[in-house]
Amino acid sequence: MKKPMLRSFLLVLSVLLGTAFPADAQNTIPLVQDGKSDYVIVIAKDAPPPTARGAAELQSLIAQISGATLPILHDDAPLPAHALLIGPSKFTDALDAAALGSEGFIIRTKGANLIIAGHGPRATMYGCSAFLETVGVRWLTPKVTLVPKQTTITIPALNITQLPAFEYREPYFTEALDRDWAARNRLNGNFANLDASTGGRVAYSDFVHTFDLLIPTSFFDKHPEYFPLINGKRTSGYVQRCLTNPDVLALAIEGVKKSFADHPEAAICSVSQNDCASWCTCDKCKALTEQYGAHSGLYLWFVNQVAQAIEKTHPDKIIDTLAYQFTEAPPKGITPRKNVRIRLCPISVCESHPYEHDDAPASRAYVANLAAWSAITDSLYIWHYNTDFAHYLMPFPDFNQFPESIRLYKRSGVKGIFFEGDYAPGGGGSDAELRSYVMAKLLWDPTLDTDSLITEWMRGVYGEDSARSMRRWFDLLQARAALPQRHLGIYDPPTPALFTPEVITEGDGLFADARKFAHTPLQVEYVEKARLGLRYVKLVQHPTLDASLDEFLASARKLGITQTSEGGSLDAWEKTYRAQPALNKPGK
Repeated sequence: MKKPMLRSFLLVLSVLLGTAFPADAQNTIPLVQDGKSDYVIVIAKDAPPPTARGAAELQSLIAQISGATLPILHDDAPLPAHALLIGPSKFTDALDAAALGSEGFIIRTKGANLIIAGHGPRATMYGCSAFLETVGVRWLTPKVTLVPKQTTITIPALNITQLPAFEYREPYFTEALDRDWAARNRLNGNFANLDASTGGRVAYSDFVHTFDLLIPTSFFDKHPEYFPLINGKRTSGYVQRCLTNPDVLALAIEGVKKSFADHPEAAICSVSQNDCASWCTCDKCKALTEQYGAHSGLYLWFVNQVAQAIEKTHPDKIIDTLAYQFTEAPPKGITPRKNVRIRLCPISVCESHPYEHDDAPASRAYVANLAAWSAITDSLYIWHYNTDFAHYLMPFPDFNQFPESIRLYKRSGVKGIFFEGDYAPGGGGSDAELRSYVMAKLLWDPTLDTDSLITEWMRGVYGEDSARSMRRWFDLLQARAALPQRHLGIYDPPTPALFTPEVITEGDGLFADARKFAHTPLQVEYVEKARLGLRYVKLVQHPTLDASLDEFLASARKLGITQTSEGGSLDAWEKTYRAQPALNKPGK
């Protein structure tokens, strides 16, 4: 390799790794030359499953890239002359556990060897994925992996340390739950199908809206005092609880202990309000609400007591609660305990503009609430919404907003983010795979360029030719949503205000072009999946019983899509759609 080419390669690699090294570095490692290698992969004899997994992926993908298969050896033999040292072993220096945390890792050249290692269960595996990305591997979707072909792989001198921006990273889309895809993209959420082979996940024993679990409604007949006083009467059903009742507190504490006993792998248990209003208005609950200046004060007062009790028996566990709807505004005069995570939920904001620059009152209120919560705790999680829950298949152009929100959250000291999208069996929500990929990358490193990630994904998934039309459609919708007067909520219908006749006509042409230039069955599948969104919008705006409805339904079912809204099945949607009075008049 000529020197100018090497310097160019080093520069590109430094950008990918997010670090710098001397431009004149000569200590390169010729990992593979002309399809051959004298390097081996070395792991500890007792390496945990995720480290062994990372080593196996290195072996497999280096072979796919270059044709060279590197043997995997254990550290119970002498150190080979040329080795990739994967994970802690007798050949690696002690790692700084405090600096790396549970998921940080190093990628470091040392003499003729390369070290990839981290302290926590997933860390080394993550480092292996990060290294493979530097040579061009990309896991774009569970079905699409990009593997470059090159017979020579040269590694420059490296001294890299990477840590995640957030401790908890979860895009909650069906398409993002695949075990291998999630692990390779360094996601660790509660709902991903991660297991021991991938180092587990940030697991919950009970996950949000837990009052019915902790204090079941079956208690009402004998203990109505556990339930809220509403309009002067104790009320059962799907309601909150009377949080100043000491028996309710005792039941909650015992319920959390049982939950952790039933799920010993879990790090977190949620003690959080039901998904409704219906709060208690008894004198004691009202007095504490007034004392702390917000409903959240009463709820935090209760959760803090649960957390204090749990800390005595489970000092390593966390209690999670919601700041949601009537508890979104923070209290005064009370702060969360260190083992309490506040999960803040911006459910009413506009999703088409960066929150900090949006003029919608709900967005301005949320930004103020985020700042106020950040001032009283460094243990915030976020529940962020990223789909239209009444219209899963409707294109949801929020890419102007959510990458900026990730960066806002990082600046605000947030520790974890949950992105709620279409989690129905079969998935199919707007841009689910693209959205999940961009989220995964930014959750690890918010400084990455969003536009480049989108371009990379589209070229890799749709193919170079088809991606041009797909990008024009994507940009058209994002530009429409970015208009200052155009606000987008998570239950908004696909109105002509966003999807004008002109937009629909242009979209039809762009999808026709994309379909024409899709060269593989998988490219065709992803174009057709994206096209469902436009077909759905047209059907909702202009109801019809012609062939376009049958084509839409056949395509959706072929792709395995089961729901058109949260809790609303495709079959039920079809039945309701066909029964519309306007479509069943005489002569229709």
